[in-house]
This record gives sequence, C-alpha cells and structure tokens, in this order.
Amino acid sequence: MNSGLKYFALFFVIILAGCTEAPPPPTCRIAKAFNADYIGPAGCLIRVQNSLLVIKYESSQLYDLPFGDPISKESAQCTAHRNTWEKTGFNVEVDQLLGVTKSGMMLFSCSLNSGFTSEDGPIIPPSWVNKDIQYIDFISPFDTRHDLWKHSDNLIMYRDGFVKTNDSKKAQVPAQ
Repeated sequence: MNSGLKYFALFFVIILAGCTEAPPPPTCRIAKAFNADYIGPAGCLIRVQNSLLVIKYESSQLYDLPFGDPISKESAQCTAHRNTWEKTGFNVEVDQLLGVTKSGMMLFSCSLNSGFTSEDGPIIPPSWVNKDIQYIDFISPFDTRHDLWKHSDNLIMYRDGFVKTNDSKKAQVPAQ
C-alpha cells in the first residue's frame, strides 16, 4: 500500500472511531452558589421552558432522568453532571439540591444552555451513549402517568422539583 493510501486509511479509521467512541467528559460544572460537599448517587432534573428533559429506554419504553452512581470519591454534583453527559451528551451546569429519593439518589436542578426549546424533541442521542437510550425528549411531568416512568415512586419528587426550578428562576429575575 502506498504511503498516501495508508494515511487516507488511517484518517478514515480515526474519523469512524470518533463517531462511535465517547469524547472525553467535560469538566464538572457546578454553580458557585450551590457548591457543597455532597457524596452519593445523583441525577439532574433539567427544565427547558415548560418541559422536563427525559430519556426514554428502548428496552422498557419508560422515561427516566439521567442519574447514576459516583466514581470513587466524586462529588454528587459531579456524579449528576457526568451521568447526564454519558446518557445525553449534554454538558449541563449543576445547581441546587432539589431533594433525595427514598433510595438515596440526590436530585439536582441542572441548566442546559444549548439553545434547545421544548419543541426540539425527540432527539436521537449521540452514538456513544448507553445503547438502551432510545431518545431524549422534552415532556410535561404533569401529563404523564406513574406507569410510564422507570422509577415511578420518584414522580412526585420530579414534579415538585420541576415546580421549584421555575420558582427559583423567577426569584433570580431582577426587579425593574
């Protein structure tokens, strides 16, 4: 094989690998006002306008929020950030703690500053995320039934957190 063809083949393999392998995770982003030392399993509740960002699993056809377990001594906020990245490809900013589920998972308010609107779903996730994630969507947590959620016992907390994220955004708007 001549050297020009060899370099082309190597370039082609690198391009293909780049499409299927996960890029390195971004640096954990935590809002300065809510930087605390929480440790444990955690996830993100991401409000986009009047919708909640959810993932839908292909195997179960159920909705869920991006969450998971920590790696080593990773903070809960970084656990929420990393799991959101790994399950959606979105680099969010982790904000306030909204609550803790009965199983001990911490739920944080997270911001998605990528220009998405509630009309943009469903979104096919990047090829390198968990293969069981069918798509990412924006839904109303009040227009779904308990039996459509992977962790249905958390739906009331998700709804309360959804309302709380709107209330906290209203409180941050300066008076005119």
